[in-house]
Formats: sequence, C-alpha cells, structure tokens
Amino acid sequence: MMVAMRSFPCVMLLCAVSCSKSEPRKASVAQASAPAPVVSAQSAAPLPMPVAPKDLELQALERDLGCDKAGHPKACRILKDFAQSQRFTARTPSGEGRWIGAAVVVEQGIETVRHLVLWCKTVPTSQVSPGDLPVKCGFELLPDGLKLQSEKLMRALTRAADPPESNPAYQLAHGFVAKEPRTLANTAGPSVHMTAERSVYLRFAPLRKVYLVSPAGTDAASGDGIYAELWLGDW
Repeated sequence: MMVAMRSFPCVMLLCAVSCSKSEPRKASVAQASAPAPVVSAQSAAPLPMPVAPKDLELQALERDLGCDKAGHPKACRILKDFAQSQRFTARTPSGEGRWIGAAVVVEQGIETVRHLVLWCKTVPTSQVSPGDLPVKCGFELLPDGLKLQSEKLMRALTRAADPPESNPAYQLAHGFVAKEPRTLANTAGPSVHMTAERSVYLRFAPLRKVYLVSPAGTDAASGDGIYAELWLGDW
C-alpha cells in the first residue's frame, strides 16, 4: 500500500513533462498548416498609364494629297478645317449622339462623295482600359441608294432644321448603333484616336461639327482614305 502511494506523484510528474513537451509541437504544426496571408488587391501597384498614341501627321498627309498643288480639293478642304479644330469629347445632353455628313472617299487618287454616320455613347470607366476615354464609337457609310435622301438630310442639319421623319436616310441614321463599338484615346496632339482596323482621328469644331479623318493602310495609294465633315443630329 505504501509503495503504490509513493509511485503516484512520479506518474503525475512524467505526464506533466510529456504533455508540456507535446504542446509546442502541436502549435508549430498548426502554424505550419495556417494559410499564407492574402495580399489585398488595393495594396497592389497600379497599372502604368499607356503612352498616348501619335497624332495625325497633317503635313505628310497634305503632301500625299497634293494640297499645295490644288489636288483633291474636297479632301484638302476638310483636312484644312480638321487642322484648325479641337479635341473631340463626344459630349451630348443624353450621353449618346449621332453625327451625319459628307465623306470624301479617296481611292487610287480619285475622290468620291459619300455620306457617313458617326455614333458615340458615354460608358462607365470600368468598360474601357486605363488611358482610354469613357466613350464607345463607331461609324458607317450610308448606302449609295439613299444619296438623294441623305443630301436632303444634310441640308436640314446644316440649317439646324428638323429633318422629315419620313426620310429613309434620317430613319437609318436615327437608329444607327455601331455593331462593334470602338474605344477612344487622347493622342499626343489635339486629336482623339479611335481603335479600329485602321487609324481614325476625330476633332470637334464648335458648335456642332465633327471632323473624321481615316487614312488608308500602307498598301494603298498615297492620300487614300476617308475625310468627313459631320453635323450633330439633334434628336
């Protein structure tokens, strides 16, 4: 009976020592299995702003068109007015606007007058890349079959008059929305650049004019492209 009583404290002592040694080991295992701290997206470095694209090289384009030799009078006149205009913002009271006007299309050195509608809409900044304007735009040439109707529409717009709603050109332009909206970015100069299959440059002339210049690709003849003078449709 006495022997059993004396051995009891020893057992308790051994248990205390072994338990105290195992606790740090469990803690170290728990620490090793704990997930790594998550880095907040807000603490990440912001993306660098892209370099602004170059503006349209006006002197080179004037030389290609032969403007100093009275070549391509319609395209050169639009290009001259374009040079005197300012940055395009696409601001309209409703946030969505359409501009319609004459477009001089130069192909293989020959001028042809068409009509063109430009559509732009303000969008949230989350829908564009850093450095781009919160605007989506697109344009389209009107069918040749509507030339007479579109000429009537142009005359009404230049007078700031309401065009007849029965005009087929008006109906097409009024409901036009670009199938593949493009983003806009400020250039290093006063133009705004539209990201498209080929370069498109836009400028604004108070109060209601927009100029659009889109040089053709490098495989085209010198000076080929689209030179448009557009008017805001107040509808």
